[in-house]
Amino acid sequence: MSDLGPKMDTEEQGSAGVLLKNGTVLDYFPAELGAAADPLVETCDLRMSGERIVERGQGLEPHPEDEVIDLAGATLMPGNVNAHGHLYGALAAGMPQPTSALETFTDILTEVWWPLDRSLDADAVYLSALAGSWDALRCGTTLVFDHHASLACVGGSLDLIEKGIAEVGLRGCLCYETTDRGGKGQRDMTLQENERYLQKVADGPKSGVPRFRGLVGAHASFTLEERTLELLAGICSKMDSGIHIHLAEGTTDREVSQDRGWKDPLDRLVDFGLVRSGSLFAHGVDLSPIDMQTLEEKGAWLIHCGRSNMNNGVGRAPVDRFPVNCGIGTDGLDDNMWGELRTTYFRGNEGGRGPMGFSGSDRFWLGNYRLAREIFGEAFGSLRPGSPADLIILDNFQKTPLNDGNWMGHLLFDFHPWDINTVFVGGKKVYQSGDKPPVEALKLQETAARIWIAMGMK
Repeated sequence: MSDLGPKMDTEEQGSAGVLLKNGTVLDYFPAELGAAADPLVETCDLRMSGERIVERGQGLEPHPEDEVIDLAGATLMPGNVNAHGHLYGALAAGMPQPTSALETFTDILTEVWWPLDRSLDADAVYLSALAGSWDALRCGTTLVFDHHASLACVGGSLDLIEKGIAEVGLRGCLCYETTDRGGKGQRDMTLQENERYLQKVADGPKSGVPRFRGLVGAHASFTLEERTLELLAGICSKMDSGIHIHLAEGTTDREVSQDRGWKDPLDRLVDFGLVRSGSLFAHGVDLSPIDMQTLEEKGAWLIHCGRSNMNNGVGRAPVDRFPVNCGIGTDGLDDNMWGELRTTYFRGNEGGRGPMGFSGSDRFWLGNYRLAREIFGEAFGSLRPGSPADLIILDNFQKTPLNDGNWMGHLLFDFHPWDINTVFVGGKKVYQSGDKPPVEALKLQETAARIWIAMGMK
């Protein structure tokens, strides 16, 4: 992992910036790198210059050209991170339902999501990313780990996703969902798109806070042949990357493996060296205690997508057995991470006060920032000097006190997207309450209607 210590130079520290005065600052990682410290709440000032926070303290004096914003006690915190999303689903809301009944998870894939990704052309891919990123921004999400699929538009599709994210002002970790369900020719195109984008990121700027990173993408074990796993592993090794893949999202993975005489899904991925540090696995509903131990030992990440699991009826993931490297994602439903967190917490308590108490919620929520730190090599989640200036400012209507001991209670029961006043990414104001969206709604609606027709949903 890259050094996450302060990354400032004298030019950045001395240049004009933005001075945020009198904020109630919630810092998830307030200590020096490697030092143990719980999240901290304090009233102080923050000064941003360039892409980073450069000063923090009380009574900071502005530089001559600084923009000064008095927060008057309003809450300020790091931007949210979505550890597993699908921006390509942004235009799916409201689509007509299939005429056949959706009785199983496989039905949902074959009748809804796979027809959708086969219908997305280049314009729809870009507009989905643009619209989905705008939704994310208004929910305070500043970094998305996106998992993309569009079999009608493969080559260059990650550039279109990047364009939509960048125009809104977010950060993203991108990949293309490799699969064998379109045949060998399309599989090879998806592999090439992953490798091409990873090379593009590797050849990009070496200074500043990275705006984009990449992983090697794949759909799920049950749609991947042995040769494809071998090719995916080759790209991971060549590009020094982990894989981003669905794993055990219900019982389908395991059932298909049994029918085809394959090993269990995780064992297959282990055999090809894909379960490794920096690899990202989503769902984990149908994983055994031994599987969880394997993920732990390999240093891989397991991301819980509670609302998606509920929507698809695939079962409840054993969140109490998730490895240390865990986080939460929305799986394309939206990018409202506060909503995802509280649903995970409430669902965990549904049958009696269960494993998702405040401490369980803490480890999943903070895990998203630890993941971002590992992949981007930057101190996301911290508001210390030298950290990326990605932050949310709430309106100053605070019904109850916020302090070191109750910050998780506020995330679970208090903070909502409508509380968000301003969002900064890389020290730049990218959203303020009341801003107009970056694209006309009518254009999105026309594109969505066109996609639905192409899907056969009229």
